[in-house]
Amino acid sequence: MLLFGRGSREGAVPLRVAIETRGRTRQWSAALQLLREGVQLGVQVFPCHYVATVGACRRGGQWQHALSVLSEMWDAKLEPNLISYSVGISACEKGEQWQRALALLNEIWEAKLEHNVISYNAGISACEKGEQWQRALALLSEMREAKVEPSAISYNAGISACEKGEQWQRALALFGEMREAKLVLDVISYNAAISACEKGEQWQRALALLSEMREAKVEPDVISYNAGTSACEKGEQWQQALALLGEMWETKLEPDVISCSAGVSACEKGEQWQRWQRAVALLNEMWTARLEPNVISCSAGISACATGKQWQRALALLSEICGRRSWSPTSSATIAGVSACERASCANCLGVGGPGSSL
Repeated sequence: MLLFGRGSREGAVPLRVAIETRGRTRQWSAALQLLREGVQLGVQVFPCHYVATVGACRRGGQWQHALSVLSEMWDAKLEPNLISYSVGISACEKGEQWQRALALLNEIWEAKLEHNVISYNAGISACEKGEQWQRALALLSEMREAKVEPSAISYNAGISACEKGEQWQRALALFGEMREAKLVLDVISYNAAISACEKGEQWQRALALLSEMREAKVEPDVISYNAGTSACEKGEQWQQALALLGEMWETKLEPDVISCSAGVSACEKGEQWQRWQRAVALLNEMWTARLEPNVISCSAGISACATGKQWQRALALLSEICGRRSWSPTSSATIAGVSACERASCANCLGVGGPGSSL
């Protein structure tokens, strides 16, 4: 409970400090309660109190309460300022509410306030989270028309929006604009661009960006390698995919399920005489590293064995998988196992699973 007297102007500063303290520790509910108690006790409340409370709600992932506090500002005859709007837009972005974020951006225009890079960045990020790449690019264009210089955050969000929209050409165009504007290209920028190339099945460009990262002294992370490996898998470049996995180990980065699954899938698409050996070896490495293979990696491994006419290994692998996790009879792994038997023209091998088998 606040210990401020009614009509207390002196209580304004302690109230703001208390709200900000709760906000920094993500205690959004406590911050909201402090604001409302202060109003009830007659503490003189300023826009900064509301902004701090909106910020607390944003950190706590409470976009509904953030918008509610903005509404309370209007009720208190305090017009929201650019900072409060920007924090509100950011709260909507974190809550993946791109429509509401754009509505707040429009309110800024209606209130005759000048947008700044922070408000635009929050809006573009909201569009990126909502997979609205056209709207994200429209906001970037609007920034330039409004003489607001896009920052690295603006471009990164725009590139990510294009990546999610499978617009690799536009993503790389924005990446090029960043370079021309002499903005710092960080790991987020590169990862978004590489992921865009992966979605567009542009494995050569993905590898070129990975190479450029190293030359620019930007250290690739697991996300960078995962996107590169997946790009190679889609391009049926199994050697390149395995080379990237090898680089991860050399740089002390631990491949995750996504990395290894892409590698197994790449091996499945490789040359028939050696694809199954490499796929099975990689699956074994996953289990050794205590990484549980997913449906994609397991199905790819079994399919590789089937193509290599290794039906015994395919069914052994399927049996081992069934012992580690539950699979539905219609799963792609089971279908691949049946395919292995069909290719081997073995009428009796479907009974290998034995009584109680999940096959």
